[in-house]
Amino acid sequence: MSHMKLLMLTVLVLLLGNVLSAQNEFVIKIHETDDPDGLNPLTFSAANAENIVDNIYCRLLETNRKTFDLEPALAVERPVITELTSGKYKGGMSLTYEIHPKATWDNGTPVTANDYVFTIKAIKHQKTHAQSLRATVEFIDDIVVDESNPKKFTIYSKQPYFMAEAASGNLVHVLPEYIYDPSGALRNVPFATLKRIREYTTEMNTFSDRFNSEEYASDPKYVVGCGPYQLEEWDKGGSITLKKKSDWWGDQVSDNIHLRAYPDKIIYKIISGSTWVLSKMSMGELDIVRNVAPDKFLSAKNSGEYDHMIDFYNPTQFAYHYLGFNTRNPKLSDKRVREAIACMVNRDEIIETVFNGEAVKLNTPISPDKSYYNQSIKGIEYNAKRAKELLNKAGWKDTDGDDIVDKKINGKVVNMRLKYNYNKGNAARKKIGLLLKDELEKIGIRLDLYPIDFSDLLAVANKRTFEIIALAWVNAPGLDDLKKVWHTSAILEGGSNRVGFGSSKTDKIIDEIRVTLDEKKRKELYLAIQREIVAEHPYVFLVVPNEFIMIRKGLKYPELGPIRPGYVTRLFQRE
Repeated sequence: MSHMKLLMLTVLVLLLGNVLSAQNEFVIKIHETDDPDGLNPLTFSAANAENIVDNIYCRLLETNRKTFDLEPALAVERPVITELTSGKYKGGMSLTYEIHPKATWDNGTPVTANDYVFTIKAIKHQKTHAQSLRATVEFIDDIVVDESNPKKFTIYSKQPYFMAEAASGNLVHVLPEYIYDPSGALRNVPFATLKRIREYTTEMNTFSDRFNSEEYASDPKYVVGCGPYQLEEWDKGGSITLKKKSDWWGDQVSDNIHLRAYPDKIIYKIISGSTWVLSKMSMGELDIVRNVAPDKFLSAKNSGEYDHMIDFYNPTQFAYHYLGFNTRNPKLSDKRVREAIACMVNRDEIIETVFNGEAVKLNTPISPDKSYYNQSIKGIEYNAKRAKELLNKAGWKDTDGDDIVDKKINGKVVNMRLKYNYNKGNAARKKIGLLLKDELEKIGIRLDLYPIDFSDLLAVANKRTFEIIALAWVNAPGLDDLKKVWHTSAILEGGSNRVGFGSSKTDKIIDEIRVTLDEKKRKELYLAIQREIVAEHPYVFLVVPNEFIMIRKGLKYPELGPIRPGYVTRLFQRE
């Protein structure tokens, strides 16, 4: 055989091998309606970002999706928690963790306590866009690395914190210091210094600018964790592709379900809306579709046409829909106006027409399934007469006969015309807006619907340039730390108190909840803060919906549950 023929044969064999290898790849394709707002695990806001990030990065602890107990993941065991009766932190507490001995980064170096210390410092740095996590780790006053074991460390707090284990182990993904801070800008900076912006050096400011940059949120070179997958490609508006690491350390740990990962690739396909998802599932282009519009879900399920191809699930979830008011906007600063609008929200109709009966009313920011949900708060029911009375008392009247109420604000007559922001492709939020628009016209308020991309919606929320915004919160199954969303310290730009709620009184209650370990006393505080929040009407609390999920047959996976998104993508296997 000639050299040329041999070469051609070799090429053909290689090509055939690549084709067969590609055909044998186990790829999971998931529908997403929007791009996430970034994949930096400390700076994203979108819930769909967390679903993706969870495959790239690791937490010290994960939640058992059946019992809701915390279990070790990156950590060897749950932490040793000690109440301190002497020393510098007397009256406080400590938590001692050890990172798994096999845990390594992509460059082969071990994941160490210094990486965790760096992660917490990056959150505490006042100029990083990690505002949503800052309250979570506020209780951490210092972290001491074990001199004899670089994977072991102890967290110290000057006072007890009721969510210390969850906050330190489950709510934070660990980042590689060598990727995010290659110059070691934060390495020798004390925790106390990070609270005082005036002391920040040029090097620390350079660090925060780089950390907040787009490349650290979307570039595969910088979106790097110790989880089973690496970001291979992000085609904005098209797809996000994650590739399983060939030598991931977790594959060597067979006795921990939180360290298992089966798909060779996970592809998130960005398709606005859900009009074409059934046909795409039929063609094998999608394997998992979540957030399905209830009417489309129930129609497909009840038709029986797709039974051979799709499994249908509608688990409950720890999440709720709400309408948020910008309470700092002059048109909405009077709580009587906010209550009037709430009186025109027909939640019974929303449950039936938007969610096809697959939802329950929510009256406070606490899940109804939790023991400290304030059941005495009944919520506002539809009442047009009361809405008109409230507007009148707040000074809003139709003085010019144009069927829109108006009021003089700062010497200028202002019509009550409001913007309703929601994300494109979200059928439920659009329907809620249309229903509210029709109802508000009856009391002289005009509502204009403004659909925008989800990333833009979050930017509008964070910058507080909205008037009324349709969003949802995803809750954890454990205790609720309300500081992140309802404390005045979270009103700063980028914080999660987007509506501007709060006072010294409510701040005091929230702060007291965080240090109260007695369950009975803590419940009374929870009940009190719910009353304070609802009385000011910063939100219209809407519903807790069921999640609507369709999964292509031929896959094996654990039972679905209420923790979003309802499943763990990396645990899917071929049947």
